[in-house]
Amino acid sequence: MNNIVKIIAESVVVLLTALEFLMFGRAIMSWFSPDEDNKLAQFLYVVTEPFVYPVRQLLNKFEFFSNMPIDMSFMFVMIILIILTTVLSGTI
Repeated sequence: MNNIVKIIAESVVVLLTALEFLMFGRAIMSWFSPDEDNKLAQFLYVVTEPFVYPVRQLLNKFEFFSNMPIDMSFMFVMIILIILTTVLSGTI
């Protein structure tokens, strides 16, 4: 039973790390304002937006975050991913 939990935790860490890299790629791409037809930008957006959108919706309920000139939801998701990866890596 312990081996199964370890394998699951390692798999989740790999998936979370991959998502972190995709999020980082999305952040880098946003600096260059790629065309809407850019397949890489579309891929990064489609893969990462399901994680960013719910956090954005939650933060918009708070006046402090909804009035900010920058979208903080992306940063919150990155912090959550880093914390989850760190916690799961520590349990392996």
